[in-house]
Amino acid sequence: MPKLFGTDGMRGRAFEAPLDEGTVRRLGTALAEELGGANAAPLLLAGDTRGSTTLLASWLGEAYQAAGGRIVWGGVLPTPAVSHLLREGSFLAGVVISASHNPADDNGIKVLSRTGEKVPDAMERRLEARLSSATAHHGPGLPECDTRLAERYLEVLHRSHGNRRPLRGLHVVVDAAHGAAYGLAGRYLEELGARVTAIFDRPDGTNINADCGATSPELLAHAVVTAGADAGLALDGDADRAVLTDEHGKVLDGDDILLAWGRQLAADDRLPGRRIVATVMSNFGLEKALATEGIELNRCQVGDRAVWEAMRHHGAALGGEQSGHIICSHHGVTGDGLLTGTHVLAIAAASGRPVSELSDLERMPQVLLNVRVARKVPFTDVGPVKELLDQLQAELEGRGRVLLRYSGTERLARVMVEGEDEQLIRVGAERLAQAIARELGNPRAVNA
Repeated sequence: MPKLFGTDGMRGRAFEAPLDEGTVRRLGTALAEELGGANAAPLLLAGDTRGSTTLLASWLGEAYQAAGGRIVWGGVLPTPAVSHLLREGSFLAGVVISASHNPADDNGIKVLSRTGEKVPDAMERRLEARLSSATAHHGPGLPECDTRLAERYLEVLHRSHGNRRPLRGLHVVVDAAHGAAYGLAGRYLEELGARVTAIFDRPDGTNINADCGATSPELLAHAVVTAGADAGLALDGDADRAVLTDEHGKVLDGDDILLAWGRQLAADDRLPGRRIVATVMSNFGLEKALATEGIELNRCQVGDRAVWEAMRHHGAALGGEQSGHIICSHHGVTGDGLLTGTHVLAIAAASGRPVSELSDLERMPQVLLNVRVARKVPFTDVGPVKELLDQLQAELEGRGRVLLRYSGTERLARVMVEGEDEQLIRVGAERLAQAIARELGNPRAVNA
C-alpha cells in the first residue's frame, strides 16, 4: 500500500481516494485488528462540522464495530477535546474526522492513542500494511451521540484555570471558524468571566474556515476594533490552534504566544530548564527575544507531533508553531485553541495591562514562497539549487538563514529566507524558487 498518513493523519478531498468509502471502511477494520477492539474499551469517535464528516465517520465506525470493536460517538467535538477525554482512561483510542484548517471540501482522519497523543509513525505504517488485506465491512450504524462528552471537556478546561474566572473585565471577540468549537467557545469564555461577542459560529457544512478563523484573522481584527473590544481569539476548524488580536487589531500569532506564555511560566518558575520548543519556521526574532529573558529556544521540524516529541526530548513544558498550535505540558499533550487563548488572555487580565503589551516581538524580515514540483529530490542533489543555496547562505552568514523543505502533504517545495536586508532576502528567495521550479517542476508554479 502507498503511504496514506501524512504529518497530521490521513487527509484529502472528501469521498475521493484515500477518503473513498472502500478505503475508509478498510481502515475501520484495520484499526479494530490493530487495537484488538473485541471485548476492549470503546473507541471514541468524533469530528468537525464539515458536511462530509458524519458519513466518513459512519463508514469507519460501521466497519470497526463489524470487526468486533465498540464505538462511542461524540458528534462534533474539537480534536483537543478528544485528546483530553482519552487521557481520562475510559477509551481504547480515539479517531477524529477533520481536516483542521483546510477548506470544507477536504477532510481527514486523525488517530489518537489512549494517552491523547497522535499515534506514532510505526502504527500508521502498520495500519497501511493491514489495509491491503482488510475487509470493507458494513455493520451497525453509529450509536446515539453522547452529548455529555462536551461537558466533560469544558470541565477539563475549567480545571486548567483552577476553576476560577480569570477573564473578568475583558471584552473578547471570539471567531470559531464555523468549526468544531462553534457551540462551546463563546459559552466557555463567558463562564471565565469575559463579555463575549461571537462571530463565525454558524456552520452549515460548507463554510468551515472560509475567510475566517486562525488562518484568516483579518475580519476578527476588524470586529475587535469596531466593537472596542479588549482582544480577539481565532480558532481553526478543529480548534487546536489559537491566534489572538490585541485591542488595536494587531494579530498575535504562535510566536507572540510562545513569548508571552513563556515569560509568564518562567516568572512562575514553571518553565523547566528555561527552554521552549519551536519549529524551524518560527521567526529568528523569537529566538532573540527569548534569549534576553535567559530562555533557550530548541528548534524542531514542522508539525505538532514533531513539537511534542522535541518537548519530551528536551524536557520542555511549552512548545508550538507560528500557526498557533501551542502545547503546554502542564495541561495536555496536544494543541488546544481554547486553552491556549484563555491562558494567554488571563496573563493580560491578571496584570491589568492591555493585550498589546503581551508581546514586544521584533520580527526579522521573512520571505516565504511555495513552489509546485513534479518530484521531490534532496535539494543538495540538484546542482543549480545547491549552488544558489550555498551562495545565499554565505551572504547571510550571521545576519539571517535559509530553509528549504518539502511539504509533507502536497507536491510543494517551501522556500523560507530570513534576514536583516529585505531586498537581499526577497531576491534570494525568488532566485531559489525559480531554480527549484526550473529543475523540479513548472517554472510558472511559484507563489507566496
